[in-house]
Amino acid sequence: MLGGSTIIVMTYREINDLAEKYASIYNSDNLTPFPYENITKTHHDLDILYLDPDDDNVSGVILYEEIEDKFSILINATKHSNRQNFTLGHELGHYFLHQDVLKQEKGFIDSDNSLDTSNILYRLDDAQQSTYETEANHFAAALLMPSQLVSEAWEVVHDIEECAKLFNVSTIAMTIRLTELGLVS
Repeated sequence: MLGGSTIIVMTYREINDLAEKYASIYNSDNLTPFPYENITKTHHDLDILYLDPDDDNVSGVILYEEIEDKFSILINATKHSNRQNFTLGHELGHYFLHQDVLKQEKGFIDSDNSLDTSNILYRLDDAQQSTYETEANHFAAALLMPSQLVSEAWEVVHDIEECAKLFNVSTIAMTIRLTELGLVS
């Protein structure tokens, strides 16, 4: 429970469908890497900034400023471009899926580990943090690597590393997505 309300858990399919819907809206030209600027053009309550943080373990942060009713995503500019790309997709997952929680908590800080596992640096209990982080990771994967585009790319290149390069994601992220889509085992 969070502030008297229960956690609403979305299914993987619901998250995937929502992220792919946003991918088709904000990336109708199927560009890679994902053109995040298309989201900020229509969501005026969202800023995306690339910074060099004091803590190198931080990959990304999403903050909510109540007075301005505005969200800010901060991405660690010192990370590899693949990490930055996935982190931004992950933070957008929080933005699109978890606004009520963000408004209550004022933000989430995601370390390298929270994007690769279920660890995160904020005040929610383990079950809540695991749920939100898993949902944000699923959202990022589907937003950055829509199933149809991945399937089409896989048919052409049939190589995980090459596919990962096409989508500007890590080979680990691409392997997980290809496995989820049943294209590799």
